[in-house]
Amino acid sequence: MVIFAAIVFIVSLLTIMGLFLFRFSQVLQRPLVKVRLTSAVEQPTRLRTYFRSKLKVMGQSLWHFVLEAKDLKPATAKTIQTQYQKVKSVFRIRIRSSEQEPLWLPEAQELTVKTGERLNPEETYLEAIKKNPTDKQAYESLGRHYLQVKNFTEAAQTYEYLIKLDPARDIYFSNLGLSYYSLGEFPKAVQCYEKALAINSKIPTRWINLALCFLALDETVRAIKALSQAITLDKLNTNYLTLLADAYIKIGNQVRAEEVLEQILAVEPTNKFAREKLMKLKI
Repeated sequence: MVIFAAIVFIVSLLTIMGLFLFRFSQVLQRPLVKVRLTSAVEQPTRLRTYFRSKLKVMGQSLWHFVLEAKDLKPATAKTIQTQYQKVKSVFRIRIRSSEQEPLWLPEAQELTVKTGERLNPEETYLEAIKKNPTDKQAYESLGRHYLQVKNFTEAAQTYEYLIKLDPARDIYFSNLGLSYYSLGEFPKAVQCYEKALAINSKIPTRWINLALCFLALDETVRAIKALSQAITLDKLNTNYLTLLADAYIKIGNQVRAEEVLEQILAVEPTNKFAREKLMKLKI
């Protein structure tokens, strides 16, 4: 790239010299009788002004070309920081109202209930189920509502029934796993997430939730495998990489932990926590 920029600079310089010689030859060819007395002073000034403007234009063109050659363009809207903020809004694992409440998994952040102006969504859904006991959509809305208000016992019962109605829906197993995790029933949560992933393995947060279940069971090696699957689907997610680095530190694999932390810094050089952890490992 440097050689290429140097070649461009030399070509530009030769072009400027050619313009100068051409202009100078024109000046020499003018008849002396037409030159006024004041031209001896004015002509150099005009030449200097002319070539100064030309050099400025050529210099700006050359500079913009070098910037483009080095790909130093204004950042686009989809930067790493923008992507990080987008992921961060979903990845809220530790949002709790008290220390006694279980960790809230990231997939639950997408669960919202659209009830309009109704004051009691639960009664609305139960009334719909009462009218039609096989209304699967009403059961789904009821299950989402229970998750949103963190009534995980009722949510678990609702999704267990939905699985009986339609055992091919991966979201039922996933939400049931979320309910069991929040109730502290981690082995059941693992089974549900594994069944959900067997149907659809392309959702990275689902692998993260499974990894959190393994970490709760102190099965760090299995958690690392699940985290690696999530990162395969979302390579630039520094939150996932941080969890993976912590897992490697937990089992004493310092080499792999350092590699993951360096990967985080490659994606996000200003990540203070990753830099501090890396420094501690290298001491």
